[in-house]
Amino acid sequence: ALLYVIRRGVSEAEREDAKAIIFSMDTLGGRLDAATEIVTLLQKITVPTYTFVEKNAISAGAIIALATDHIYMSPASVIGDAMPIMMTPTGGAQEMPDALQEKSVSAVSALIRAAAQESGHDPQLAEKMVRREVEYRIGDELISPTNQLLTLTNVEAERMVGPEGQKRKLLSSGTVKSIDELLVVIGREGAVRKEMTVTSAERIARYIAALAPLLLMAGLLGIYIEIKTPGLGLPGILGA
Repeated sequence: ALLYVIRRGVSEAEREDAKAIIFSMDTLGGRLDAATEIVTLLQKITVPTYTFVEKNAISAGAIIALATDHIYMSPASVIGDAMPIMMTPTGGAQEMPDALQEKSVSAVSALIRAAAQESGHDPQLAEKMVRREVEYRIGDELISPTNQLLTLTNVEAERMVGPEGQKRKLLSSGTVKSIDELLVVIGREGAVRKEMTVTSAERIARYIAALAPLLLMAGLLGIYIEIKTPGLGLPGILGA
């Protein structure tokens, strides 16, 4: 049902020429097949995509969030723990045989890495949410040890990591209290990006516009010299 709602929402956003799409998320997980379909759908969206984690982005929720371009979290929210589990017909979890466990973990690990790679997030961080047997480091800093699935609070997800001069946020772009606040942030970021993407031709045009009065004076001076000393030619041509 959720997959249908998301498809319909994305189609509506595209018809309305939306500048961005925000997915408001609070989930402890869901079916892997539906999550895979949602990730595939997100990867086809051409405008920037955002996840706003209201409270939980666990399991399939983490996979879907990592398929969006930007992740913002509300205070005290969490994201991670995407290791697959098998459900009984009554809704409880049951233990999987080792072979089936590895098959499922391998498939989900590949899915979450692909989602992260496509949207610009760290695929090793994503895999640590699925595989507890690996450790996750950034340089010499241990982020998550072995035998522990990675789950991050909003504060942990936005902390700065990496060597000096190459610092970046671990996962989340920041903490906001509501979608209204996120819209303000998106608008501010959009204004900055627009200013940063001014083309070289536009810059040249701005410089020429700033120099226009000086160029006009130089041109008139060349024509004046040509009138006063006819026969030189060059001042008149340049002045014109």
